[in-house]
Amino acid sequence: MSRTGALLTAAAMCAAGACGDNKTPGLAWGLGVATFPVAEVGIAATPTAAETPAWLATITATPHLDTPTYDHEDQVTHPDILVEPDRVLLAVTPYPYSNDADENPSLLVGSDGIGFQPLPGAPDPLVPPPPIDHNDDPDLRRVAPGSAYELLYLETERPAKQTVVALRSADLRTWTRRDAIVYDLAASDEFIVSPAAILDDAGVTHLFYVWLAADNRIMTLTSPDGTTWDRATEVAATLPLGDVTPWHLDVIRAGAGYAMLISGYVGADQFDFQDLYLATSADLATWTLRPEPLLRHGDLGVTSLYRSTGVVADDRLIVWYAMQY
Repeated sequence: MSRTGALLTAAAMCAAGACGDNKTPGLAWGLGVATFPVAEVGIAATPTAAETPAWLATITATPHLDTPTYDHEDQVTHPDILVEPDRVLLAVTPYPYSNDADENPSLLVGSDGIGFQPLPGAPDPLVPPPPIDHNDDPDLRRVAPGSAYELLYLETERPAKQTVVALRSADLRTWTRRDAIVYDLAASDEFIVSPAAILDDAGVTHLFYVWLAADNRIMTLTSPDGTTWDRATEVAATLPLGDVTPWHLDVIRAGAGYAMLISGYVGADQFDFQDLYLATSADLATWTLRPEPLLRHGDLGVTSLYRSTGVVADDRLIVWYAMQY
């Protein structure tokens, strides 16, 4: 099958109710941590800010993290990390044996990037499942430094619609909901996965996501206030991917620029066996893909990698990766 044929097949899977389900029956999901010298992966090192927690300098590769979940299965995917001076927040979705009924955004907290617990006083999960289909793909950030928290996630209600929901909170315990973007699937709007928002130095918020169409592409929108999104500004990211088919992504600060972590695969029959790729950019507009995977699922002894997240601290890239094993 051609690459275009593989992408059409992926889009058809979404329409049929299997989008993002990278499933092999009976296999579990979880998170691990890997670290990389930035010089080896094409990121320019910058001095560590004074407020960067000391534990970031000591965190080591860890093949499996404990991630307690409300369903007591402790299997998660779709991680998104937010480092603060006195703690680290981790947004995830439980996904026990690929059961998307439990795939509701949840919030964990820790002090060392390895051990996590549910955040005391926060709803667990943050939101219930929608009336039909499922939730997925959380992305956690501060709207601006020192301001409210925002968690974006997808509320998927096929075949009718898909909503990018924005939850906002001042304290991580009381949240207000706003429907940020609504895709009318019944009217043939495109299906998206893995939204990731990031604020640039000029105060503009950029939203990246994977658009599941005939040519699966990474798309981007911008917002001057981080709240209002105009789909008329949607453009394809300038990121030549070669033979890599992207599936899920995250975008992070990386030295003087930015990095994109992309789970993807090469070959029409390799969807269930994804690797993790890295792209870098100085301006969030033009991207360069690192040719070799940052992490290979086979090297880690797992079946597949998935949406991953990370931070750059001084001379290291630290990645929290999702895996099926």
